[in-house]
Amino acid sequence: MNENADNTEMEQDKPEAPKKGAPKKIVDKAVLRNLCEIQCTIKEMAYVLGVSVDTLNRNYRDVIDEGKSQGKIALRRAQWRNAMEKNNVTMQIWLGKNVLNQTDAPLDEEAGTILPWTD
Repeated sequence: MNENADNTEMEQDKPEAPKKGAPKKIVDKAVLRNLCEIQCTIKEMAYVLGVSVDTLNRNYRDVIDEGKSQGKIALRRAQWRNAMEKNNVTMQIWLGKNVLNQTDAPLDEEAGTILPWTD
C-alpha cells in the first residue's frame, strides 16, 4: 500500500460516520424576508416556514434583521409620502410630534404663575 504524505489513501478506506441530528430543513430566504418586512414575529415566521424559532435565530439572523429594517424603511417612506404628497394633515401632525418632537400645547415655564393685578 502506497501512502501519500497527506495520508489521503488511508482516509479513503475509512467508512463515513453516520450524520447526527435531524436533516437540515430548507428555508426559502425570499419568503423569510417578506415575512420580516411585514414585521411578523419570529414565532409566526417559524410556523409559516415549518422550522423552529431556534433554527431561524441561529442560521438566519442576518436575513431577519435586514428584512425587518427594510420593512420599517418602506413604512416610513409610505408615511412620508402620505403626509407630503397627499397633503394628509393628520399624518403631518403625527410626524411632527414623533420626528420633530412638536407638542400640541407649548409649555411655558411662567404659564403656571398668576399675573399681578394692577389698577
